[in-house]
Amino acid sequence: MFYSDSGVHPLRERHHAGNQSAQYTIRPTTPDLQAVSCTSARPSTAVNPSQIPQQYLQTDFLSALFEAMPDLYFLLDMDGVIKDFRGRQQDQLYVPPEAFLGHHVKEVLPAAVAAQFVQALSEAAQTDEVVSFEYQLSVHGAEAWFEARISALRDHQQAVCVVRDFSELHEARKQLESMAHYDALTGLANRALLDKLLEQSVRSARRNQQRMGVMFIDLDRFKDVNDTLGHAAGDLLLQLASRRLQNTLRESDTLARVGGDEFVVVLDDLESIDSASGVARKLMNDMCTPFDLQGTEVVISCSIGISIFPDDADNASRLLSYADTAMYRAKQQGRNDWRFYTADMTRAAMEHLELIEALRSALEDNSLTQLYQPQFDCETGRTVGVEALARWPRPGRDSLGPQRFITLAEQAGLARRLDRWSLESACRQLHRWLDEGHDPGVVSVNLSIHSLTDESLPDAVGSFLRDYAIPAHHLQIEIKELALLGERPAAKDCLKALIALGVDVAVDDFGSGYAALEYLRALPVTTLKIDAAFMHDVPGDPEQAIIANTVIAMGRALGMKVVAKGIENAEQADFIRHQHGIQGQGYYFSHPLRPEQVGELLD
Repeated sequence: MFYSDSGVHPLRERHHAGNQSAQYTIRPTTPDLQAVSCTSARPSTAVNPSQIPQQYLQTDFLSALFEAMPDLYFLLDMDGVIKDFRGRQQDQLYVPPEAFLGHHVKEVLPAAVAAQFVQALSEAAQTDEVVSFEYQLSVHGAEAWFEARISALRDHQQAVCVVRDFSELHEARKQLESMAHYDALTGLANRALLDKLLEQSVRSARRNQQRMGVMFIDLDRFKDVNDTLGHAAGDLLLQLASRRLQNTLRESDTLARVGGDEFVVVLDDLESIDSASGVARKLMNDMCTPFDLQGTEVVISCSIGISIFPDDADNASRLLSYADTAMYRAKQQGRNDWRFYTADMTRAAMEHLELIEALRSALEDNSLTQLYQPQFDCETGRTVGVEALARWPRPGRDSLGPQRFITLAEQAGLARRLDRWSLESACRQLHRWLDEGHDPGVVSVNLSIHSLTDESLPDAVGSFLRDYAIPAHHLQIEIKELALLGERPAAKDCLKALIALGVDVAVDDFGSGYAALEYLRALPVTTLKIDAAFMHDVPGDPEQAIIANTVIAMGRALGMKVVAKGIENAEQADFIRHQHGIQGQGYYFSHPLRPEQVGELLD
């Protein structure tokens, strides 16, 4: 038998000499069972441990081993009757331990689990191999998972079964499975699971000769929210948006999150292509309803691209790729819309990728150029500064406007590199002008929000000022995304650090819809550049002139220098001149010039 719970094993032995009997008690004297002691019920009798039969020492070892292991050990006959069981984890049993002995597994276990035991016993007898399986039981009101390993003994009359509770491991497996197939933030299917489900949908549509659709959804201006309110608010918006999308779709449709703000919908069994349009329209309408981000109301939209099986493609990867391409077309044409894939989009997408690679190469090869548009004191006509304007010459190819390739840099993640290139180029040229005895005044460089949230920017600017021996007051940083910067501590700190270096900070296109007065008070801004739109029809349109005067007055009231952009004729120049102390910039004064032309202007 097995060792008793007390760790003490009673043993009777008959001594033939004198026909006497004695009872001995054997117990371990060290935790590791390296020694045992043996005492007799007769005080006058001493027993040497070496005289203890070996089989009893083996029994003691096995009993202690059973007590130490976190498993249950069963001895069963091959019919499934439980002959014995041991193990210190008997509290794992969902019935009292005494209910097991002498009973068939079918009597003490649920039918499905008992069937697994019977099947495993049969396999173990036939194969002479260890047979393992997993099963679930309710233990003390909680679901638990067990692994059973059954091995037949040599005589094939009995089998040993080892049972281990692996509930924690099973839960860990479930978590890993979830991580592998589901998005941690939204709980939606991730890209890996989407690929599998999309393949299944394509196979089903092909087999049943049905249409199906794939929608690629991108949240418009999500990055603006993320940059303005922070990543926690961005995460909350993604969660709320995903729930809203899910509630709009049918239960049979698949919704997955495949990127930061990108989602994919698989529409099975489409009655017609128009059905996909109806779904897209409903998704877009629902997405435009304001979101409450812990007290802050945010309104966003979405752009959707749609591809159809089998009309556009007959495999999952192309359907997904084409829907992605169509989504980008929707964004390029104004956002908050949907587009069906067409073949010409593939050509356009290839051209887009080629442009991105060409721009990346241009930055690496330093083949971009920079022009400079002068700014003038409207009263004296004196040049007071120049604005650096990046250009991308493409010999033998169509020219690409600055707004186009700057947007391209944003899309390709090259905005920071473009900003650094423009900044260093301007500093290098400023050094040359000063070295030649020219004073261009302030050289303005436009930087994107990406650079202004880069903690390394002030150090980089400081290095350029030192390397090119430039007085800091000659350099001006222009920003456009003022409304975004107001809620971004990192950007605000960056601007303050630039001001501390002695660099001027200007707000470009003031009044265009981004800027707000409360932000102007909070940020270290020294110059306002009024949006060129305010100069249209001035002074001929009295209402437009009043608006322009108001914007100029606002800048003055804030104690800032004011630059009016978009001056294209003498009447506009006269209007600004009569404002007194206002600087002007526009084609009336000068087009953007090459560096040497600026030098000639300053002579």
